[in-house]
Amino acid sequence: MKVILVDSLIGNDYTLCLASSLQNEGLDVIFIVPANRKFNKVNNFIIKRWSPSKDRKDSKLLKLFKYFEYLFKLFIFIINNKDTAVHFQFFRFKFDILFFILLRFFNVKLVHTAHDVLPHEKRKIDYLLNYFLYRASRKIIVHSSYIKSKLSSIFNINKEKIEIVPHGNFDIYQSNSPLSNEEAKKELNLSAADKVILFFGFIKEYKGLDIFLDAYSLVHQKNPEIKFIIAGAIESKSLAQLYKNKISTFQRDGSLIINFSYIPSDKVAAYFTAADFVVLPYKDIDHSGIVHLAYSFETPIIATNVGDFSETIEEGKSGYLVEKNDPNALADTIIEAFNNIELNLNMKKYIKELNNNKYSWDKIARKTIEIYKNVTRK
Repeated sequence: MKVILVDSLIGNDYTLCLASSLQNEGLDVIFIVPANRKFNKVNNFIIKRWSPSKDRKDSKLLKLFKYFEYLFKLFIFIINNKDTAVHFQFFRFKFDILFFILLRFFNVKLVHTAHDVLPHEKRKIDYLLNYFLYRASRKIIVHSSYIKSKLSSIFNINKEKIEIVPHGNFDIYQSNSPLSNEEAKKELNLSAADKVILFFGFIKEYKGLDIFLDAYSLVHQKNPEIKFIIAGAIESKSLAQLYKNKISTFQRDGSLIINFSYIPSDKVAAYFTAADFVVLPYKDIDHSGIVHLAYSFETPIIATNVGDFSETIEEGKSGYLVEKNDPNALADTIIEAFNNIELNLNMKKYIKELNNNKYSWDKIARKTIEIYKNVTRK
């Protein structure tokens, strides 16, 4: 059996993990990616770098030409493999959705993973495009019952069309010689005794960095020894300026460590291994891959109770949940978390069990293959 995976993103390795696990289960995987997509590990599936490069140095006119050339090439390739499941992940442009809908008229066996029901920056056109996207899909994969219910409710989709497949962990960020907690802290210029809270990832307004900073101010008054780390590039200059203005009001003493830049893959492990907790003070979300990045390093999570976090972050087992937009509750939970060392150790053990069972890529691949078989039988 064969599958064509299409993913236009650069910075998210979910589809790469899925492709590897599907290939390991015996599928012939053809992975369509951007021209400048790089892989840190050798892969045993076919990679076609057809989507235009996202390098900002390339001219917009050239990118536009390459984009339509890519769609034509992809269309011909898919039509010549009509009996194959074609699984779209992340789209690059909204026009990709129109291309997806076009394929449905040619009876292509289309599968789509809805990582989010709608884009975070919602526009009126998004509802219309996603309405037809979900109807063009033979099967829609989601990562939780929360997303399944939301998708079915908003777009009136038959729930039998929606399959829940857990989001696996990002094990590819683990090296063959994992860092110890002390080694990771040393790499980040921390001492072995430091207590560390981590805010990680591409920073957008909905992720609540302002809430994190307010919580830092409150925690610092009571427990100045706790180190708060922020690591990730910011979406826009205006948002960056907003956060920098807020940070400028703090008295800097080394307890707030900031790296407002893209974190390369080979540095990810150090941040998560050094952290005692990862904090996700999101204001809105459907599902977050950062949960699974944290779990990959058996790091417990403190998050706001939004989206499907109550499913993926089990209260008292793999982390803590607090009310959204409440820096006081977040600060109190952070302090409480560091006062319960035994529970935190038990959380790490429980997360390891989750990794070996619920979030095992072997199980995820087998369930995904059953979905492919279902759509190709029709």
